[in-house]
Amino acid sequence: MLSETLRGKGDMLGRLLVIDGDVTSRFTMKARLTAANHKVLTANSVAEACMHCDTVNAVLLRNPDARALAHDVALLRPKAAVPVIAICDSSQRSAAFRAGVDHVLDPHCSDLVLRARLRSWLAQPAESNPGFAEPSSGFDYPDQIALVTDEATLSSEWRQAIAEATGRPLHIVSSQAAFGKIAANFAVVLVDGGQQGEGMQHLADLRARLAADGRGTALALLQRKPLPEQEAQALDFGAIEVLPTRLSALERRGELTARLNWLLRRGIEAEQRQSDARLARQLATLDPLTGLANRRRISADIAAAAKSGDGYSVLMIDIDRFKSINDTYGHAAGDAVLVSVAATLAGLVEGRGKVARYGGEEFLALLPHAEETMAVSLAERIRYELAALPVQARGLTGMVELKVSVSIGVAVSENRYGVRQSTDLVLRQADAALLAAKAAGRDLVMLSREPHAA
Repeated sequence: MLSETLRGKGDMLGRLLVIDGDVTSRFTMKARLTAANHKVLTANSVAEACMHCDTVNAVLLRNPDARALAHDVALLRPKAAVPVIAICDSSQRSAAFRAGVDHVLDPHCSDLVLRARLRSWLAQPAESNPGFAEPSSGFDYPDQIALVTDEATLSSEWRQAIAEATGRPLHIVSSQAAFGKIAANFAVVLVDGGQQGEGMQHLADLRARLAADGRGTALALLQRKPLPEQEAQALDFGAIEVLPTRLSALERRGELTARLNWLLRRGIEAEQRQSDARLARQLATLDPLTGLANRRRISADIAAAAKSGDGYSVLMIDIDRFKSINDTYGHAAGDAVLVSVAATLAGLVEGRGKVARYGGEEFLALLPHAEETMAVSLAERIRYELAALPVQARGLTGMVELKVSVSIGVAVSENRYGVRQSTDLVLRQADAALLAAKAAGRDLVMLSREPHAA
């Protein structure tokens, strides 16, 4: 019968289900997992345990019969949306992976390794699909494997093994080159642990580099000798797998294939999550119609310019009589005007500063290091270029050619006495200058401290 009620969720690392027909090994594993601060449920068979798979974080399964193990995994998979871990020694690992388990755990591994592996496995996101996830639109997923090592013999052995196991070439990266930017097409990077454990520093440095670059590359340590302390430390340093270098042997090709494919999936999925996160951050700061930065983004840029201590100028730009364009020709024509003005502004401001859609028909340009003469000069050029640019738009009754003009208010970060002003004050001054330009007849540039008409 099932034993142990799952409760006290707040004081445990994870909730685990151990399925093992041998009562001695079952309760030995339970004792080890409980000592590692996991809440443990045990079962004699898969049939007994299936209804409880949705209450745990992982399932640990032991069955020394390879065919029976495959049958057990087939029964578990539809029920368990959590990692399935086979408890088996090296002789059964290939069969376990072929059966479809996510991980294998050596029953004789040290408690140090047991704890580190469970920490690593339980921290990894669940796979959305059993195979390679379909990349989202615009996502150029990585699919290559690299090995960080300076040893020619190891390079040769693993190059051949990986080619045979995955059909992919192995890219060799020297330990010195690994401190630079790792190529974006690497889904997996294997790090040679070295004879004296020198690879651990490379692993830690590489993990920090990838994190700083916002990369999801899967890292794995190649271990020359079975050192439990090194294995546990590598997993805690950010490796998601530790592989013995002898895994390149021909007789272990099935296991190598399974473990590399798992690493490739993890690397691709993690990189896609990073790509999606970057896209989400980008979309949160972009105006969807014009593609320019939005008010939130330009406000952060203005704050950064002020914090830098360098002077800056802002141009508040408003399309004249924009409401009448919408009312006369329709909102599609108005959108065409906004897009055309945005493109012209982006081209004119490029290399000098940043431009954003500030709201409605209003745009704002930030010009770092620009004093008032330079700012007014650029504002006049913007006003002139837009006035001379006909906009082709689809109106309510067909295509129309529209003439557009803008009014611009200019403000600088330092007043006439050289005193730096707050960003709020600079923006209010630019807005006031824009209103003055509108009141004076439109199609004008006004400087906040004193009127300046085109």
